[in-house]
Order: sequence, then structure tokens, then C-alpha cells
Amino acid sequence: MNLKKLFFIAGAVLLFNGCTPQSEKLYTEAYSEIESGHFRIALDLLEKSAAIEKDDKKRTKALVEAARIARFEVQEYERALRINRQIILKSEDPKQRLLAQETLAEIYFENLQNYSQSLNELLILEQLTSEAEAKEKLRFKIAQAYFLTGNPLAAFEYIEASLKSPAADRKHFLKLKAQILVSQKRHDEALAVYEEIRKLDSDFFAKENLYIATSTVFEEKEDYASALAYLEKYQSFVNDKVYLELRFKRLKERLTNKPLFKGRRK
Repeated sequence: MNLKKLFFIAGAVLLFNGCTPQSEKLYTEAYSEIESGHFRIALDLLEKSAAIEKDDKKRTKALVEAARIARFEVQEYERALRINRQIILKSEDPKQRLLAQETLAEIYFENLQNYSQSLNELLILEQLTSEAEAKEKLRFKIAQAYFLTGNPLAAFEYIEASLKSPAADRKHFLKLKAQILVSQKRHDEALAVYEEIRKLDSDFFAKENLYIATSTVFEEKEDYASALAYLEKYQSFVNDKVYLELRFKRLKERLTNKPLFKGRRK
């Protein structure tokens, strides 16, 4: 290869680099850092790229990846919240704005356990969601958030409304309903709901350890004989046999030590 050709190639490379926007250079550099496992450096580069990128699709793409890294790779949740809010405010893509709103609610609920703020974000999201199945999944989360923020009445309202919808997954709503009833010491009502779930989907009932949960409700109401009898009847459906044996032992001890009469002896 002669000298003239080498100069031509070098010039072409310089021209190409000179024409590449700075935002794209930063984006490319960010992905090199991601491949090397340098997530914090990549996060900074992606935010810088998004800040100067004029193309909406490219800017949104950089912000979405930055939000993912902030949440999942470096666990900077406040930063992830801020970036997702940028997507909601700046992106022209309605799908990405909706996903960012969902992510806000998830971070507050799952990562920060800020159920009040999660509830606020979920209620906004409810107004933006139209598809029936997605709306019912969202309403389940809202009911959870209401329960966890100390408003079981509002949680019940969402649960009861969704139980009337054909798009709702009844077993999940019923499980939450039973948990709320237990928290209110409405044991008999909770037992009735648990039995409804068992008849509705026995596989789900076993997978969610609801045989143990049901026995525990009997125990909480101090009906140790029923708690023990229930476990003995359904013990084949409980996978954790070690824990099951501990439950048997505990219930037999409590049954043995249970006083025959309550109140002050005369």
C-alpha cells in the first residue's frame, strides 16, 4: 500500500470521526464500559449522551438503559427515579412513558418500600391503563399498597370490584383478601376465603403454602385441635417436611398445655 493511499484512509477515518455526533460517541463509549462491567462509568456516559442528544428515539434509548443500570446494576434508586421521570417528561414515545411510570411505582414499592409514594404513582398509572388484564394486575398492586399503608377498607373496595371482573385473577385477589382479614383478626372469614382458594386452584394453594397459612389461622384463634387436624389431613401437599414436623410438634405442645378454662380461677 503506497503512502498516498495511507493518507487517504487516515483522512477518511478522521472525517468519519469528525462527523459522528458527540452524543453517539458517548453512547458507544458507554456500551464499551458496560461490556467491561464498569456500570457507574457507563451510567454517567449515558446521561451525558442523553443530555445533548437531539433525536428523541436515541435520547430515550440512552435514558432507558441508564435507568436500568441505575436500578439493577448499581442500585442507585433515587437516580433511577430521576431518570425515569425524565423519560416521562421528555420522551415522545407513549409506550416508553408508560413503562417509566410503571417503573416509578415498582421502585417505590419493591426497592424503597415507600408504599405511600408507590400508591400515588399506581393511581396515576391506573388512569393511563386501558387494557383489561393489565388494569386488573394494576388494581391488585393498588390494593396491596392500600393495605400496606394502613387503609384496609380501600384495599377491600379494590378487591371486591376486581373479583367481579372476568379479567381478574381471582386467586391472587382472594389471597390478599384473606391476609387482610387475618390482620383484622376476622379469622372465620379468612378461613372461608382460604377454603374458596383451595377449591378454586389446589396447585396454587399448595405452591403458596396456604395449607400452612390456614393452619396458622386456626392456631391464632387458639383452636389448636383444628390446626393440627388440618395439617394432618393435608400434610401430603406440604413440601417442606422439616417445617411441617416442627409445626406438628408446636401444635401438640400447645394443645397439651392449653388451659381447660379461661379467666380467673375462683
